[in-house]
Amino acid sequence: MDPLKPKPVPLAAETVLWFEFLLDPHKITQHLQRPQPEPSAVELIMQFISMTPDTATPSVVTPGSDLQSLSGPGTGPIPGVVGGANATSPAASAALNVPPITQRQGENGLQLTRKQLALKILELKVATWLRWDLDALEKSLPVLMQLALLRDLCTISYGRSLSIPLPSEFDMKTSASGNERAARFALTIYHRMLLRMQLIKEQALKTPRPPNMYQTVDQLQQFLDSPTQPSIEYLQQLCSAGKPFYVFHYDSFVTLQCDDLGTGQNYDLMHLITPQELRAQLHYELAQYYLFTKQYVLAREAAAACNTNLQAIPSQTTLYFCHIKPVELEGLLQACGISAQQQTLLERFQQSLLSNYADIVPILKMDNKIREIPLVSRRQLELDIEGSISSGILKEPAHLQLQVAALNVVRNIFEWGSIFGSVEYFEKYRELDCLPPLVEGLQEVLPHCSLKEQVALKHFLIDCLLHQGGQSRQLLQTVRGIGLFSPEELQDLDEQMLQAAPPVPTNSLASLSDWMCHSKMTRVDVAALEQQLISCTNANTVRILLVKLCGTAPGRPLWAINPSWDVPQPIKNLIMGMPVSFLQDFSYVLLGKARELAMRGNYIDAVAMLSVLKSETQRQEMGANVQLMCKLLTWEILYIQVTQTLEEWHQKPLDLQALGGRCKQCLSDSIIPRPDILESCAIMLLNLTEFTPLIYLDKRSGALELPVAFAATFIEMEKMKGPKKVCRDAWDLMLSMFLSVPKRASSGVAGTSSLQAFLQRIRHQSVFGLSISMIGKIHNILKDDPNHDLSCEYMQLWPTSINNPISYSLRSVCETLQWLLSEALTHYPQTISWLKMKGDLDLATGNNESAMRCYVNALVTGTDYCTMPLQRNVADDYVIRKMIRCAANLGCHMQATVLCQFLDEIDYGIVFKNLSEKSSNFTDAMDAYYSCIWDTTLLEFIVNLHAKRGEHSRKLEAISMMGTLELNANNNEEIKRESAMVRKSRFLRALAKQYLL
Repeated sequence: MDPLKPKPVPLAAETVLWFEFLLDPHKITQHLQRPQPEPSAVELIMQFISMTPDTATPSVVTPGSDLQSLSGPGTGPIPGVVGGANATSPAASAALNVPPITQRQGENGLQLTRKQLALKILELKVATWLRWDLDALEKSLPVLMQLALLRDLCTISYGRSLSIPLPSEFDMKTSASGNERAARFALTIYHRMLLRMQLIKEQALKTPRPPNMYQTVDQLQQFLDSPTQPSIEYLQQLCSAGKPFYVFHYDSFVTLQCDDLGTGQNYDLMHLITPQELRAQLHYELAQYYLFTKQYVLAREAAAACNTNLQAIPSQTTLYFCHIKPVELEGLLQACGISAQQQTLLERFQQSLLSNYADIVPILKMDNKIREIPLVSRRQLELDIEGSISSGILKEPAHLQLQVAALNVVRNIFEWGSIFGSVEYFEKYRELDCLPPLVEGLQEVLPHCSLKEQVALKHFLIDCLLHQGGQSRQLLQTVRGIGLFSPEELQDLDEQMLQAAPPVPTNSLASLSDWMCHSKMTRVDVAALEQQLISCTNANTVRILLVKLCGTAPGRPLWAINPSWDVPQPIKNLIMGMPVSFLQDFSYVLLGKARELAMRGNYIDAVAMLSVLKSETQRQEMGANVQLMCKLLTWEILYIQVTQTLEEWHQKPLDLQALGGRCKQCLSDSIIPRPDILESCAIMLLNLTEFTPLIYLDKRSGALELPVAFAATFIEMEKMKGPKKVCRDAWDLMLSMFLSVPKRASSGVAGTSSLQAFLQRIRHQSVFGLSISMIGKIHNILKDDPNHDLSCEYMQLWPTSINNPISYSLRSVCETLQWLLSEALTHYPQTISWLKMKGDLDLATGNNESAMRCYVNALVTGTDYCTMPLQRNVADDYVIRKMIRCAANLGCHMQATVLCQFLDEIDYGIVFKNLSEKSSNFTDAMDAYYSCIWDTTLLEFIVNLHAKRGEHSRKLEAISMMGTLELNANNNEEIKRESAMVRKSRFLRALAKQYLL
C-alpha cells in the first residue's frame, strides 16, 4: 500500500443520505420514530426547504469527493444528513426521475419538477408529524423558512402555484389535484401565522436572512404589512360556523415512488376534529393578538371562550390541532383578569390600587405576616393616599391614612431595623390618636413572629418608650397587655420611666453635662456591653447600648471605649467642642463606627449610621452649628457613597447621574470639605467624564492636581483636529512621579505612592487608556530600545524625548505600568490592546510565560473564544513574531514553528531553525501539532526530517496528514482558507488550554 496515497474517509454507519428518504417511503417514518432523531424534525424541514431546486444554494463539488455535506442556509452541516441539492447519486436520480430544468410537470397544475414536488411533500409530511405546532416551528425555524413552508402547504393543498402573501382578491378555488378540505386547513394556517407574526414583527424583520432564499425583503415586508382584519374575520367566522374541519394526517402526504408516476395525495385520511378543539386554538390566538393590540375587552372575551371550549373537550380525545399549554393558558387568563386561581397578595395589592384602595387595610395586615409586597411599594402607597386626600381626589377619612402609616411602621420593624418610620409616624400624627392602630398592628403580627423578630419588636417598643414623652405612659400600659416582655423587663422599664432625667435626652436636655446615671452592673456585664457596642452595626442598637453604659465609668467618655474609632477633621473639632453630653458620645461613636464599617466594605450600614446622626443633630438644639454639622455629615455620606460606587463600579449600586450632581455641588460649595472628599469627588467626576467642572478648580491643591490636569487634557483632545500635541500639564505631573529623588517641595506631589492612590480609583476606560499611554511613552523613552517599544491608543499625543532621562527610575515606571495594566484588565478584561501591551511589557522584562499568556488571551478574545476568524488587527506580524520569540525562549520550538504560519509570508528560515532545535518542554511534542499545520511545504520538511532521523512512525503520521483532502494543492482558495481557519482555531484552543487554564 502506498503511504502517500490519500486515505478515503468512510461514512459513519448511522449516516442517512438525503435521497434515501425518497427511495424508501418508510425510512422517514422510522427516522422520526426514534427517541431523539438526529437530525430532528425541524432540522429536516430546514434541509428539505434548502434543497428544493428553486430555493437551493448551489453545492460546490471538489475533486475526489462523491458526496457533499448538506448545510442549510445560515446553518452548518447537520449531523446525520449528507448530500447536497445538486449532489445526487445515480440511484437517487433514477428514483426522482428528474427532468431537465426547463421541463415541467404540468398535468397537476403545480408546474413543479418531480424533485421539487418530492421534497415539498417530505417537508409537509414532517410538519404534519409535528401536528403543525406553530409554537415549535416558530422557536426553531427561521422566519423566511416559515413562509416557505406556508407557501408549499398552500401550493400542494390548492393544487396550483401560489405566492406569499396571498392576493387580497384571492380565488379560493382548487385545481383538480387540490382538495377543498386541505385548502381550508392551509388557509386557516395562513391566517393564524399572519396574526402570530404581528407579535414578533420587529424581531422578524431583524432576523438574518439565509442567502438565495426565494423570499426577498420586500415580500417579507409585504406579508407582515398585510391587513389583519380579514384574518380576524375569517377566524371568527370559522369559530361560529358549524362546518366540519379536517386536519392533515401523517399519511395524507404520499411520497413519490420511483416505480409510480402518480403524484396525488391521500386527502381521505384527513382527521375530523371537534368544533371545541378548533375554537379553543383559534380563540387563544385571537386573545393573544387582542392583548398585543391593547383591545382588552375583546381579549377577555376570546380568552374566556378559549377556556370554555378547552374544558368542553372530552378528556380521552387526542388533540391534533390544539397545542395550548396549561401554564400559558393560565398566564393569558391572569393577564385578562379572569383566572380562577387564587391571586397572590401582591396581585391583590395591585388590584386594590386600581380600584381606589378597596380592601387595602386587610391586605397590608396580611402582608405584615408574610411580607410579600415590597416596602417601597407600601411607602409609595402611603404617600399617594396622603396626596389624594389633601388634594380632594380621594373622599376617604384621614383614618385610612393613619391605618396605612401604622401598618407600614410595623412592616418597617422587620425590614431594616430603622427608627425613621416610627419617628416620622409619631411626629406626623401626634395630634391624632396614633397609638391604637399601631398597637393593633403589633398584636396581629406578634403570634407569627420568630424569636429574632420578637427581639426586633422589643427594641422598637423600647425605642418608642424612650422617645415619645407624654405618650410613653399610655404606650407602657399597652405594652403590658401585649405579653412580649417578661415581668423583670417590665419592672426595669418602669424604673427607667420613673427616673427624673430620661436616659435619652429630649431637645431641651441634649447639652446637659450631668446626663449620666448611676449603674450597679458588674465588670463582666460592662465588658459584654462594650463588646456589643464595638461589634454592632445598627444605630438604634448603639443608642440603647450607650444608655446602658452611661454610668459605668463617669470619668471616661464612652467614645474612648474603642481607640480605633477615628473621626476625621474638621468634624472632630466640632464634636469635641460640644459640652459633655449624650449627643457628643452618640455623634463620635456613630462617626467612628461608620468610618470603620466603610473601611470593611459595609457601605450601607455606614451610610445608615451617618443618616441617623444627621437626623439626630437636626432634632437637637445645637444653635449656630446645626447647619455646619449637617453639611459636614452630608459630605461624609457622599464620600462613603463615592467610595462604594468606585468599588462596585460595574454593578452600578447608585444613580451615577445624581451622584455626579452631588459631587459638583460639593466641589463648588462655600463650606469646603476635607481634602480626601475633594479628591474623591474630583476623581468621581473624571470617571463620569464630567470634565468641564474640574478645570475651574484650584489646581494648586495637591489633591486636585492630577484630576484637573487629566480633565484639561480630555477637553483639549475633544477640541483638537488631527494628531496635535495636547496640554502637557498631565505629562509633566506624571513624569515628576518617577524622579529618582522626588522634588516634593517644588512639585507638591508625594511620588509614586500618591500616583498609585489616584490610579487605584480610576474606573472609566478612556481615563485608564490615557494613563497607560503616558506611562507607556515614558517607558519607551527611558528604555530606548525599539525592539521592546510599547504601543497603545493616545501614545502619539506625548513628547518623544525627556530632558535628563537618567534622573528618572525606569524600574518604578515598569512596576507602575505593570500594576496599572493588571488593574485596568480586572475592570475591562477584553481590551485587546492592553492585553498585547502587557505581553510586550512582560517580554521586555524577560517574563516569557506571562507574555505568552497575555498574547494568547488577546488572540482568544479577538476571535470571540475561537469562534470567529483571526483578523489582522488582532494579530499582525509584529505580535506574531513576539509570540514566536516567547515560544522559542520557553523551549516550545514546535509551537514557534506553527506560529510561523500565522505570518503574512512564512519565514522558512525561522521555521527550519526551530524544527532543528530539540524541544525542552514536555508540552511541545512535535507530532501533537501536526493537525494544526496547513502549509504543505512545512509538512514536507517534517517528513524529510523524520526520514533523516529514522523516525518511521512519525514520518507515516506526517504523510497521512499531508494526504487529507482539505490540504490538496488543487483545492480552490475558499477551501484553503477554511482549512487554515479551522487549524488556526484548533491551535489557539491548544495554546489557551496550556497558558490560560
